[in-house]
Amino acid sequence: MKTILIVEDEQAIAEMLAAILEETDYQVVIAGNGQEAWAKLETTRPDLILSDIMMPIMDGRTLCKKLQAHPTYRSIPRVLMSAAYDSVSPSDGNPAAFLKKPFALQELLATVSGIIGEGEEAQG
Repeated sequence: MKTILIVEDEQAIAEMLAAILEETDYQVVIAGNGQEAWAKLETTRPDLILSDIMMPIMDGRTLCKKLQAHPTYRSIPRVLMSAAYDSVSPSDGNPAAFLKKPFALQELLATVSGIIGEGEEAQG
């Protein structure tokens, strides 16, 4: 089963994303900001990080740049999402994709499966 680390400071959004992804057979870990996500990497090796951009303590762009600069974590694909921004660039830590909030359920699932494959495929 593939693991997705959701980094989102709005608990309701994080829980909604987790529910959708778990229904599609992904394992989900939630962090409330970039610093919390960084700490979770000590015990969890996600297949994908799905991160909001605007968060307290450490925002999504800073997290993405920090991951890109780290030799152990740079290979983890990152998807940034935001309602306040229209896009991201490679200078934002080389994210694999960007989702503009609000996004459709199918857009989320297509983006995730396009990057890491379907959740149930990792089981076989």
